[in-house]
Amino acid sequence: MPEDKIAMIIQELVKRSNDSIRRLHELEGKMQAVDERTSSFENAGIEKTKSANDRFADMEARVRDMEARLIVLENALERLNKQVGRAARSTDVKELERMMDLLSPLRSPVKV
Repeated sequence: MPEDKIAMIIQELVKRSNDSIRRLHELEGKMQAVDERTSSFENAGIEKTKSANDRFADMEARVRDMEARLIVLENALERLNKQVGRAARSTDVKELERMMDLLSPLRSPVKV
């Protein structure tokens, strides 16, 4: 009888041990799945960060290019404004025409 009792205790301990080992394996599997998901999220985050950095670098280059173009346009506009400032206005041209008409020998009365 004590041997039966010892055998039953051993069987119960083996059963509990097997049950604990099975649960431990299940937990290990779940932990591995969580680790894989975490790794996947980290990789996706890293890729998105790299992509965003690439886009920011591209936009920064484009902004620098636009700034350079804007400077060129501003300089061209300043040159045009200077040229326009030096050009004769229509009123100036009309005044010159009137003066030329006054000085023109064809239109002046001839005294003989």
